Amino acid sequence: MDLMSTTTQSQAPAASKQTKRRIASLDWARGWMLIASVSVNSLLVIPKWFGHARWEGVNPIDWIFPTFVTLSGCGLAFALGKVVRPRPLIKRFVVLMVVGLIYNAVMSWSLNIFTWRISGILQLYAVLVALISLMHIVTKSWQGWAVLTGILAFGHSYIVLSYGQGCPAGVTTPSCNPSGVLDSLIYTPAHMYVGGAAGYDTEGIVTILGALVSAAAGATVGHMLTNLNRKNLHLEAKPTNAIVPLLLLIAYFLFLAVVLKYGFALLFGADLPIMKKLWTAPFALILGATTAAGLLLGHLLVDRHHISPWFKKVNYPLTSLGRNSLFVYFGSHVLTSILNRSFGGHKPVSTVFADLFPSIIFAQVVWTAIMLAFWVPLATWMNTKKIYLRP
Repeated sequence: MDLMSTTTQSQAPAASKQTKRRIASLDWARGWMLIASVSVNSLLVIPKWFGHARWEGVNPIDWIFPTFVTLSGCGLAFALGKVVRPRPLIKRFVVLMVVGLIYNAVMSWSLNIFTWRISGILQLYAVLVALISLMHIVTKSWQGWAVLTGILAFGHSYIVLSYGQGCPAGVTTPSCNPSGVLDSLIYTPAHMYVGGAAGYDTEGIVTILGALVSAAAGATVGHMLTNLNRKNLHLEAKPTNAIVPLLLLIAYFLFLAVVLKYGFALLFGADLPIMKKLWTAPFALILGATTAAGLLLGHLLVDRHHISPWFKKVNYPLTSLGRNSLFVYFGSHVLTSILNRSFGGHKPVSTVFADLFPSIIFAQVVWTAIMLAFWVPLATWMNTKKIYLRP
């Protein structure tokens, strides 16, 4: 029976207001992700073991954007839990695609539209938003999204493994993979990552399908949190009721990852690598599990009925970052690109700054602190003024 139908008229407004209470754990988790992102963007020197993996494997920096994607899937679950509106969806898609092309031009410092990358992280994000939104027409339950996550994971794994059978030794390589063929056909090499010279596109069609697994896993967590939050409000229960359900969901993601990594791969006689370049399903599912664990921690800490004022103040900058996650994430990339560029033969600002210190470690600590001291107060001020930059 619907909760509102059982309340009296005087009780209805309070109940309605209560059920619309924002789930702050998402913003909290996004805040930590952005702290990591801004810190990584501020690196004056990137060690090989820390930077993007060349092909197979996952290095620390490879977790940042996929975590953003997973949390975005969770946010879409909150936003689209009731209805999917076509007009805002189309507007958001178009704006993200156009801004994505401009963003690519700024990051590459090229005005030649004939070499602009058609793909890119904002374009990938735009497609994911559109697909996840449309899939909400199919189901709005966490159970349905758990099934969709599994279907997408098996589908993407099939594409990677079946194509790999035609490669030397039966495994995909930078010169033999579905992305190199499909993206070259659709985009043409001139509009691909490094002009197609890499043999794959890091935000191409195949990668988008892998990223969709991450976003679907995030949507599954989001719908589960929404469902649990609704029950907790109705029963006046504590967030600890989410521990067992979310732990089971984490176990489900890890189980799928193991099945695909070892069991499913046996059918093809080839290994299914855990990698970011093709955004393989085992990687996406492990990421979904770790992100769900972070959201569970945030849920236990900040999604409570009564939070002490000092705790709210401490977490306010984090949640403020989360409320403007799209702006801070891509804005910090643009700012870093500008500060790392040389203009008119002059050294980049970051290099000039590093030369001021005898130790690169000390210079790094100060430079990262400056970057955080810029973005965190800015996001906090924007949240205070209710300014949220998103399409």
